[in-house]
Amino acid sequence: MQAENGTNVIKVLVVGQTPPPYGGQSLAIERFLKCRMPGVQLFHARMGFSSHMNEVGRVRFSKIVELISLIARIYYYRLFHGARILYYPPAGPDRVPMYRDIAILLATRWMFDKTVLHFHAGGVSGLYDRLPRWQRWFYRRAYYGADAAIRISKLNPEDGLLLEAKQEYVVPNGIEDECPAGTLPRPVEDVTPERPLRILFTGIVRESKGILVLVEACGLLAARGVPFRLNVMGQPHSDEFFAQLKARITELNLDDRITFLGVKTGAEKFAVYAAADVFCMPTFFNCETFGLVFVEAMSVGLPVVATRWRGVPSVVDDGRTGFLAEIHDPNGVADALETLAGDAQLRMRMGAAGRDKFEREYTVPTFAEAMRHVLLEVAGQSPQLATDVAAPDLVSTP
Repeated sequence: MQAENGTNVIKVLVVGQTPPPYGGQSLAIERFLKCRMPGVQLFHARMGFSSHMNEVGRVRFSKIVELISLIARIYYYRLFHGARILYYPPAGPDRVPMYRDIAILLATRWMFDKTVLHFHAGGVSGLYDRLPRWQRWFYRRAYYGADAAIRISKLNPEDGLLLEAKQEYVVPNGIEDECPAGTLPRPVEDVTPERPLRILFTGIVRESKGILVLVEACGLLAARGVPFRLNVMGQPHSDEFFAQLKARITELNLDDRITFLGVKTGAEKFAVYAAADVFCMPTFFNCETFGLVFVEAMSVGLPVVATRWRGVPSVVDDGRTGFLAEIHDPNGVADALETLAGDAQLRMRMGAAGRDKFEREYTVPTFAEAMRHVLLEVAGQSPQLATDVAAPDLVSTP
């Protein structure tokens, strides 16, 4: 099979989770599979280990059956569709998904000409020194020496370098532009008791995503007399934590100010973004690498309050597109939110700067062209980039 320019089409097997559940990595892989990349044909062997966030990382018999089924599907695409490049997103620094990765990669990597590891989650390289010696042999066979490794930000753990990938690239994620023409700039409205600051949190509702920190910050805002409403959009990670979270909200007398919206998708999700004044997720998640929700917020012109954690500062420019607080710092988060509540013009300027950055760096065409460049280089072809797209950052080669 040949592309329009006469070169052979590169066949890539993408192994990865797509929604459900709705997390940053599964959404990013879903978008990747929809990308148009001339000269590249994508196949998909879907991981189906979890359908709800409370199932992630838990061992069940059904997951062992899914593991065997997934390996069989990988064989199918390699043997009957001719996929020669294996694209795989390794887990973060947690052992159960690491063992899953090792089983899949040991069973399948040998069949492919090339392997690309895309680190949507960061930190798996840090597990090696904590493993028993006999497990390290399997770990090295599974993860080491990939033909290419992709990081989402230079600020993330250097997993590819530490796992001795032959080349390492930095390719930020991209999303569709869901903001209709003519809806920006956002209208400027002062915060009043009748018109409170509308704060939005989007993501997995778990402690390490910073939701408890945000709730504590909301308690401080209430004590300072700042009018606000918080909408929480996303799926609880566990019933136990959700009960703990709601109990703390009740203790702070915030029940009438915080609303849980559950999971929203598509136009309904972006309508929630468009109705907000500011986005806030003070994450310290151990697998965090980028924070796709920050880009979603910036795409609709929202200022962002986030944390100095992993790759987040590469997305959110402190003082320009939003504010960055330290992790575990509800006072810092409250200060940033109070500043934005008191200055509608600042919210508008930061939102506009975030929208500009989104248009420059985080659109689907930019992401697709960068990924195409990586895949064609891995296959030994010379990619020609679109004139308005920069080549992905090649971090290191041996």
